Amino acid sequence: MNSFKALIKAVFHPKTCAGCGAIIDEGEALCDYCHEMLVRCDPLKRCIKCGLNETNCCCNRKIFHFDGCVAPFINTAVAQNAVYSFKFARKMIIGEFLAEQMALCVKNEYRDIKFDGVCFVPMLKRKRLRRGFNQSRVLAEKIADLLGLPLYNLLICRKNAPSQHGLKAKERFLNVKGMYRAAGQAKGKTLLLVDDIKTTGATLDECAKQLLLSGAAGVYCVTALITESRRNNAGK
Repeated sequence: MNSFKALIKAVFHPKTCAGCGAIIDEGEALCDYCHEMLVRCDPLKRCIKCGLNETNCCCNRKIFHFDGCVAPFINTAVAQNAVYSFKFARKMIIGEFLAEQMALCVKNEYRDIKFDGVCFVPMLKRKRLRRGFNQSRVLAEKIADLLGLPLYNLLICRKNAPSQHGLKAKERFLNVKGMYRAAGQAKGKTLLLVDDIKTTGATLDECAKQLLLSGAAGVYCVTALITESRRNNAGK
């Protein structure tokens, strides 16, 4: 009976690729083509501080509060579609896939860092209730589990603000100023801060600043995607 129901579901509600919409097998996140189209960040060509390719490094123009930023994938069309399907269509299998890749990235590129725990970029309560979950927390929970680290809820989103989308780099940093505050005990801890996409680094920077003000010893970031854009290389 269960197999018959599964067959009916597969026929009328087939599993589709988050990148292109093609029909895929159950348990898969992306089709083979979209897997191939994902552009991985090259750790040998990355600035470990800002996370950008060395040719786009912005560290000589912007001093960040976080100590480093890494991501498994560059923010291209397929990768962005995958993240959006996780955030807005609740395709949790994509979240699991991204978290697994992010955890591998942390193991490889922060291998000399001893983390005390994992935290995440918070979301305004009403926005979280409307969406149903905070995608950054979901990613952080999985990453913490994979790395064998505790998950800390250390930040609060204090106010609503216009979307970062479409804003220039300077506007993004001004937009998030005062948006977050530390709400937990970070004193002496070296923390891994998780978010979905790094565009300019504004959101991560403001969160890292608040964690440091509350006593954190260091803050290192990991995101699923990082935007490589010469126009945005002043530093989400």
